[in-house]
Amino acid sequence: MKSLGRDAARDLLLLSLTAGSADATGYLGLGQVFTSNMTGNIVLLGIDLGQGHLALAGRVLYVLGIFMLGLCLGAWLGQDVPEKQWPALAFRLIGLEKIVLLVFGLGWFFLTDKNHGPGSYGFLALLALAMGLQSAALYRLSAPGVGTTAITGTLTAFATGLVNLLYHTKAEISQREAKLHRVRFQLAVIFLYTCGAVLSGFLIMYAPRLAGFLPVFTSAFVAFGRTKP
Repeated sequence: MKSLGRDAARDLLLLSLTAGSADATGYLGLGQVFTSNMTGNIVLLGIDLGQGHLALAGRVLYVLGIFMLGLCLGAWLGQDVPEKQWPALAFRLIGLEKIVLLVFGLGWFFLTDKNHGPGSYGFLALLALAMGLQSAALYRLSAPGVGTTAITGTLTAFATGLVNLLYHTKAEISQREAKLHRVRFQLAVIFLYTCGAVLSGFLIMYAPRLAGFLPVFTSAFVAFGRTKP
């Protein structure tokens, strides 16, 4: 795993919180659909189609489409930025994500009673677009075994790395410290993603109007203090 640099590593951990909170908010508050975890959405799509719930399947397809739009927009905005230039990528893609999430948070706060039915589609679009932008940025970051919107891959890499640490050959002893650092970082990503979901679940139950601001708050500290790439 290549060295991410202190800023990129910190930002990736913060974005894990953002993704977890966005997924929980979408699932609990916007009709049981994920806005970051597209693997889960594809499973939900298959279940809905298999059970004949075409309206629910259409809802999942809608989120998948908006997420893809965010990916394409992120790829277009970052196409001329070298992979190692995380500050520039964060400034463009995560900066735009912050704006989208802020609009979502404000809308959620003032229109909480309209986050069901037709009104929920606007909220879903904002969250899915933001998560698509985030995924595009992290894809360009090229951190093998780490992802904030695809935790299954991170969990797989963590388990594999843990086994490699326990059963290493003499030739691999020199790489032990780097592998240990990678496993710790992957565990931190998984933990923070879970924490984001826990916090969103708590807020939706006890302070629903504030739940929409959690993804805004966590992403606000990404590239904090930078005014330009």
